[in-house]
Amino acid sequence: EEELARCGHDDVRHGFVISFPEKAPDFDIQELEQKVNAMIQADLPITYVDEHHIRVGELQHKCSGPRIHVPNTSHVENFKLLPHLIHDPFKRRYLLVGCVGENSDKLLEKLDLVRQHPLAE
Repeated sequence: EEELARCGHDDVRHGFVISFPEKAPDFDIQELEQKVNAMIQADLPITYVDEHHIRVGELQHKCSGPRIHVPNTSHVENFKLLPHLIHDPFKRRYLLVGCVGENSDKLLEKLDLVRQHPLAE
């Protein structure tokens, strides 16, 4: 919850980026991916609440704008998180990257090339 309060959100094709300013968040990425996949399997309804909130099942969540593309969690396919954070030294933030869809593994590999670029560190 406290990490959610300080994070930002960006989009990538078939996915998202959650940014954390200044310091890396303190959570296990693999455990987070497992929890999200459990919610996906639970077939929970996803509903628009207002410009800053959505509801997943009974839980209301802050969001940075309505982006609802599916009516329930079971419509999300191949949810994957990059197993490590990407450090953005220029904006002094840490990035959690996730992708969905048929080619989510390949998309994550392409996005992870940033980590291998010499200017990334």
